[in-house]
Formats: sequence, C-alpha cells, structure tokens
Amino acid sequence: MKKTAVFVLSAALVVTVAGCGSSNGKDNASSPSASQGASSSAASQAAAKDEKVTIIITNGKGEIASQWEQAAKDFTAANPNITVEAYSGAVGDTLGVLDKLTASGKKVTIAMLEPSAVNYKYKDWGIDLSKEKWNEETKDSIKNAAGQVIGFPFAIEGFGLVYNKKVVEKAVGGTFDPFSINTRDKLKELLDKIKASGVSTPVAYQTEGWSVSNHYSTQFLNQAADPNEIVNQLKEGKFDLTGNAVWNGYYDTLELLVSKDYNKYAKRPLDKVYDDAHLSVGKGEAAMLFNGNWAFDSLKAVAGDSFGFIPVPVDNNASNPLNNKIVAGPTQILAINKEATPAQQEAAKKFLNWLVYEKAGQDFLVNKSQIISAFKNNSNRVNNPLGVAIADAIAAGKTMPFTTNYVVADDWFKIIGPDVQKLLVKEETRADLAKAIKTYYANKK
Repeated sequence: MKKTAVFVLSAALVVTVAGCGSSNGKDNASSPSASQGASSSAASQAAAKDEKVTIIITNGKGEIASQWEQAAKDFTAANPNITVEAYSGAVGDTLGVLDKLTASGKKVTIAMLEPSAVNYKYKDWGIDLSKEKWNEETKDSIKNAAGQVIGFPFAIEGFGLVYNKKVVEKAVGGTFDPFSINTRDKLKELLDKIKASGVSTPVAYQTEGWSVSNHYSTQFLNQAADPNEIVNQLKEGKFDLTGNAVWNGYYDTLELLVSKDYNKYAKRPLDKVYDDAHLSVGKGEAAMLFNGNWAFDSLKAVAGDSFGFIPVPVDNNASNPLNNKIVAGPTQILAINKEATPAQQEAAKKFLNWLVYEKAGQDFLVNKSQIISAFKNNSNRVNNPLGVAIADAIAAGKTMPFTTNYVVADDWFKIIGPDVQKLLVKEETRADLAKAIKTYYANKK
C-alpha cells in the first residue's frame, strides 16, 4: 500500500479465466425485489450458488500480479461454473484499479482496498460479511462504523526500523535481540556502536511523505487501546498534540534518526533516495532504515543475508509497551460489491473461502505471494526475512495496531506529509505541524 515513493495509475493487467461453459448472461440480472418475499429471495440465493457466472476481481498489490492471475486460473479450475476476470494495477496504486474499471462501466465484484477506505471513500460499497465462517479463523476482519464486517483481511504487514542483522551483530559483538532496544537512549547507544564498528552513517532515512506521515507520524495513536479514541478527539478538536508526551516523543526519536550524526542523507534530507537507502542497508553500507516488510525486495540483498525489525522507541521508559512492540496489521482487504448480483456475490464468497480453506488458496497467499496470512488455520509460513520477523512478533504478542488504518492514508500523505517534511528541515515547528493537523481535521467535519 505504501511501497513506492511515486504513486501513479498505470494500465491494469486483466486476465479472463473461463470455466468449462460460458456465462449464460444471468450474471447481469437484477436482484429479486423485496415484493417477492423472503422465500423467493432464499430460493434465488440457493440457485445462485450453482449458476454460471462471471466475476471481476481486482488486486492493488502490483507486485503479486502474476500470482493473482494464477490464483484466478486455479480457482476457476476448481469451480468451472465461475468465469474470473482478474485485474491488477501498479505497485502502490491500491484504489486506482477499482476507480478505473468503475469509470469504464464495469462492475467489480471483489475489490482490494486499504482498510480505512471502508469507512471513508467506499463506506457504502461492500456487503455485510459478518456471518461468514472464516471470521472464526481471524481477529483481523475489518468492520465499518456500524460494526459490520465488510473487509476480508487479505494481507498482514508491519513496519519499524528495518535493520541488517550482519551489520548490527558485528557492531554488538554477537547475537542481537531487536526488542532489547526499548528506549531512545539504547537506540542511540546502538547507533554509536555501529559507527564505532566502521559504518559512518548507520541510518539511511528516506523521507517520502507517505513514510514520515501516514506511517511514522500516526504511531502516536497507539497510546490508546483503541486508536479510534484519539482519532475521534482529533476530529472534535479536543486532542492536545503539542502537550502530548507520546506525540512529541516520536518526533524526538525521528530527530535522532535523521540527524547529521547518524543519517546518510542529513545534508539533503528531502531528496528522493528510496532506492539508494534500501541498497545501502541491503549492502551493509548503512545499518537501518524505517519501513515495512514490503521493503525486502528493494534491499536487493545477496543470498543468505538477513534482516529484522527494531521497535521505534518513543521515550526512555523500558516498560512502556510502545517501546517493546512493532506495528502490524491488515493493510489490504477484499470487499464484495453490494451491487453485484446474488450469483456474483455467492461466487465471490466462494473465492474468499477458497483463500482460507483450500490448500491451493492457502498456497497462493503465503507460499506464492509471500503474504502473511491473517487466518490461524493457514499453517504456511513466509520465507521473506522481514515477513518472518513480522510473523514471529505476532506469535510472540509483540505487535500493536497498524495505525495507518485509522486515518485517511492518502490525505496524510498528500496534505499532512509536506508539513512533516518541513519539520524535518526546520522550516516549521512542532506547533506549526500540530496546527496543520488540527486544521485538517476541522476541515473534514
């Protein structure tokens, strides 16, 4: 969802996978009217389960476009009465595919969305999935404001300080526990050790708007058990950012990370250095950067190199839960269009069940796509080192909510991001940034 510095809409990849028979046109029929009664509706739904039908499914994770195509083929092979049109968009362009297809007159059946979208831009798009059996296998189903499950958790991801294990272990002289860095002073001590080991700039901090804003700058929301509590206070104009120790604490840590003492790009902090930053950490020329598990391919590491996550410390209280966890949660969900026909909706539900319960679906999700499954019945494990680190942290209870899900990510990227960047180059104060955030929420009322 936030994997690239540049967000562009590219031509979608579409693959149509037909079953043994072609669609007989019933997939374009309208839903039964209320006047037909409950029994007629129930009969229609029962018939819909076996009806030949065409569905359109969209994928916003461009990096798994080929796997998405193959999944459509495998699903159709197991369900020959369902024809699947599978579309994928560019990396990072999660919502663009749905918008483009809708504008062209196509009715998407299953759409991949960012979780926050179900309560904002697409709040009226999806059907209620609360009664689906797969909810028993996950704690990460996404609900709307009314408490209905309308999002199937497709991908679990997380972020923190990505570090090169070889570099850090050399600096500390042996095995390193990333969760031992649970204060800001301990982080500074580690950075000093890395410098002493011969790495002159331990941090390769890229400052793209999405990274410093809707990722890094939302972490303070986790000081509440439910991040929505603080979001609601922000909306009401009742949350004092400048007087909040956690909000300030994260920026104290950010100032440390981007300082001239440690950051490779301190002299040009707002340059577009995403690729160089990841290559630097991947090659061991720097030790760490702030990003998520989606960054692994960008590290371009040689075989055998390994990486992990260090929590972002917010203060010097070693017992503060925020200092001892990394952020993780669902970043992509699948929703089913309420305007799809009953037959299409039944076919879409069957596809979601295939992802959860069938070996081929489980294999596509984890082994083929290297996505951390949200479902406890999927025993497959990713082998991407950063994905492994996230999965291990989840298993150990060392994660906290993915705070980007509680804001409108695109707004924070485009509207608030520039103010965070100005803070980093001292063109704004924290009071200025706080005012910008307050103004943003005031204008959203």
